[in-house]
Amino acid sequence: MSRTEVGVAAARVEAGAVEAVFLDLDGCVWFGSQLADGAAELVRDLRESGRTVAFLSNTSNSRAATVAAKLRRLGVPADEHDVLLPIEVLPHHPLMRPRPPTWVVGTDEVRRAVAELTTVVDDPEAAELVVLSRDPRLTYADLAAALQPLLSGAPLLALNLDARVPVDGGRLVPGTGALAAALEAASGRRAELVGKPSRFYFEAALGRYGARPESTVMVGDTLDVDVAGGAAAGLLTVHVGGDGTSALDPVPRPTWTLPALRDLRSLLGL
Repeated sequence: MSRTEVGVAAARVEAGAVEAVFLDLDGCVWFGSQLADGAAELVRDLRESGRTVAFLSNTSNSRAATVAAKLRRLGVPADEHDVLLPIEVLPHHPLMRPRPPTWVVGTDEVRRAVAELTTVVDDPEAAELVVLSRDPRLTYADLAAALQPLLSGAPLLALNLDARVPVDGGRLVPGTGALAAALEAASGRRAELVGKPSRFYFEAALGRYGARPESTVMVGDTLDVDVAGGAAAGLLTVHVGGDGTSALDPVPRPTWTLPALRDLRSLLGL
């Protein structure tokens, strides 16, 4: 019996103990604009079984309402409350609580979200914090501007540290973590993290959805983000397809490993 089959057998015995399922989006529920095979039916059946379903994504260039709208377009009913992004928990991060004047590297949607919390400055020299997110329109000048407050002592707060992001056609593009690495190298400062795999983010998710870690499953395609973060917060974890590489030592070990998201149906006895 394979490792996956052993995991499936064990999960069927324990299925009644799973009360909440947290699903990653990029590379798990969808691939760019293509929904993963069986994703809509899986979410439907999870909800009909009485389980809480939430979408925990490190998406750093939009708001929850935008992501929920994309889920609906792809055939998965979802509202804003069902989606938790780093930008949604940003107000509670310790570096944001003093509401410092902030320089934002990110899309207009992210800038507006930060502007709801504090002053977004137009002069990088006036910034006491740099908030970093992925922006496909990013230029070298944007990175150069963000470097200035860091050299003056401002902290760097990244919405996520994902080195790469899957997009349409199975391609990978640089993520916020790649941008953070450039700014870290230039400034000598280490980026603080808002999203996965931070314990801060997972505890915010558990609190938002009234879930208990011992009865919650985090499902995702990355060992270092979804599996390591979920496990550190006490959650059960499922690694599906995706990237089986890891930069961590020891390599994170998921509770269960599955070839694809659709196989979660058997895992949980749906």
